[in-house]
Amino acid sequence: MRAKIDLIVIRHMRRRHRNSRPRAAHEPQRVLVLSADVGEGHAAAARALARQIEESGQPAQVTVIDGLAAMGRLLQPVVEDGYRVQLRFMPWTYTVVYWLLESVGPIRWGARRLLCLFGSRPLARRIAEHDPDVIVSTYPAVTVVLARLRRTHVIHCPTVATITDLTGLFFWAQPGIDMHLVMYGESMSPVERIAGTGSAQLVSPLISAEFTTPRCPLEARRALGLPEPGRIVVVSGGGWGVGDITGAVRELLHEQEISAIVCLAGRNDQLRERLSEDFAGQDRVHVYGFTDEMPRLLAAADVLVHSTGGVTCLEAKAAGTPVVSYGLPVGHARLNTRAMADLGLLRLANDTSELRAHVRASFAEVAPALAADAPRATPSTALQVAAPAQVPSSELAKPVETAKSAEMAPTEASAAELVLDAPRRVIPIPLWRLRMVAFLTPLVLLLGMSMWTLSTDEVSLLAAKILHIKPIARVKTEQRDVGVILRVPSADQTLVASALARHGIHASFADAGTVPNAATVSRVRAFGDEVLPAIADSGPLLRWVKARGALRAQARALGLRRHFYFLQPRGGMTVGQLLLANTAGAKPVSGAQRFSATRGMPQRPARAGEVLVVTLDGSAASVAGLERIVSGLGAEGLGAEPLSWLIGSPPIKASSTGERTSAAAPTTSSASESPSGTPPRGVSAKLSPNRSGATATGTIV
Repeated sequence: MRAKIDLIVIRHMRRRHRNSRPRAAHEPQRVLVLSADVGEGHAAAARALARQIEESGQPAQVTVIDGLAAMGRLLQPVVEDGYRVQLRFMPWTYTVVYWLLESVGPIRWGARRLLCLFGSRPLARRIAEHDPDVIVSTYPAVTVVLARLRRTHVIHCPTVATITDLTGLFFWAQPGIDMHLVMYGESMSPVERIAGTGSAQLVSPLISAEFTTPRCPLEARRALGLPEPGRIVVVSGGGWGVGDITGAVRELLHEQEISAIVCLAGRNDQLRERLSEDFAGQDRVHVYGFTDEMPRLLAAADVLVHSTGGVTCLEAKAAGTPVVSYGLPVGHARLNTRAMADLGLLRLANDTSELRAHVRASFAEVAPALAADAPRATPSTALQVAAPAQVPSSELAKPVETAKSAEMAPTEASAAELVLDAPRRVIPIPLWRLRMVAFLTPLVLLLGMSMWTLSTDEVSLLAAKILHIKPIARVKTEQRDVGVILRVPSADQTLVASALARHGIHASFADAGTVPNAATVSRVRAFGDEVLPAIADSGPLLRWVKARGALRAQARALGLRRHFYFLQPRGGMTVGQLLLANTAGAKPVSGAQRFSATRGMPQRPARAGEVLVVTLDGSAASVAGLERIVSGLGAEGLGAEPLSWLIGSPPIKASSTGERTSAAAPTTSSASESPSGTPPRGVSAKLSPNRSGATATGTIV
């Protein structure tokens, strides 16, 4: 199905390509940037890249669209709203989902396939509308679908993906992307392991130039109306306002050195209102919603306490502001902030006590604002996180290097230059392979569905009705008798038959479906009993394919002709067993009640003509239990007989539901009185067709 959709999209895009206008040499290069409104980091990276391309001096036309919205109305609410609800109300569920995606390959594969299944065609149509020369994705879910379109000949132009995280690269990096723009040197090797050699390029962080512009902390505080003396801490929950912002503010209010705490609730209006109410009497607390003043806020702040990591942390480090991560220890946020802490890019606080300790340690890195006559950051000190030095986790309690001393050497090529000169590295999947998969996929699905249908008993009742097969549960008879089939291991059948014969009890014997031994069959017949073929209760998925051969082998060993009865499994038959047994001329017997001899009487009183299937293990206790059952039947005026005697009694009719159905009388020989003992009290002795050791060894119809 996936390959079939790919081919449909390919044909659609080829028609669009043939109808598109050829681009002249002097026309600007068209760049399409696909972002997503999932947090603010992805959109911020898209805006920064678009601005860099526009300011590069090369002729280029940049268009930024919501790639998640372009993937259709179904995926956008599921991914965007589902993610937001998880982080705000059930963050632990996101940890579970993220762990499954990262650790369980089939789930990760299935998630990719679902994204491509629902998002490929809508995204391909939106891309065709813009007819770009190069496509850039800043969101992993969009990257997955974009890579698939590139590998299946739907998109022929180069594709680029930005990677702003240190972890979770299983979705960020894709083999179908020509170039990955990574922000951390540690990401180079993992990305190339996933996407291939030469697929990653280290670039400067995709952040706005405003964060690297030199700013005076005092001027920033005056412009924002914040107090000039003392320390200022910005507590941010990202674009969606998630994490323990309230807890962080309450803890930081105990620090008298802090003159102002700026709370950023993002687009979470409910959080902003709650923070305003909770801290209405605190003059030191300033609550903001979503704001464009982030560059000035970071310049004014001494420390940023951030919950989600990502692009905001890069912006803070570029502005020279120390970062403490606290408040959202779930999913990729937890892993990403831990990785950044290991690199010395931020401090990680696991609880409020660590939060205060890390904030105080961060104050030691930044001079008080009143003593700062120079701007906080200069262009020469802007953060370049190309190959940060490793910092042991044991050293995190110590002051870490700020952006001024921990920055790495800038890369030679900028992100804009790499995008405008993106290579065509990806080799699309050959069309013959796509066509072959499109042809084989329905066949494999049909085969799998057929195997499942034949291997399950879920639809066996429907199949039985279609084939007019009614397993026998009750026989219409004028006699006050029930048929008794004993499920006994073949090795114990002779001993059980002998013990029962001493009490005048005769029945039909069946085991787990093995071919009966000739000697065992002869001895069982000598006691006036019969042996029935049977099908094993359970087994491997495709064990049903042996049903016909097993029944025919048992029938030959018992001397039965083409048409005969057999005992079906306890849990019912699969469709495959039903079909193959029917082709072998075998008719199933289900029994009206099935129970163990060691567990007492049937669940309900037996009625005349019913077939009872009793399981014995060959022990004396089970034989005694069967004797009690037969005595109980006698007390109700019912006799216990083999199946062949019951079917052969007048009128000769067998039914699965109590309704009359035609059945031929079994082939029998002359009958004689059983010489093997007196029946239990209340059970009358009867002449059974096979009690003299006649040649009939089963029930023939």
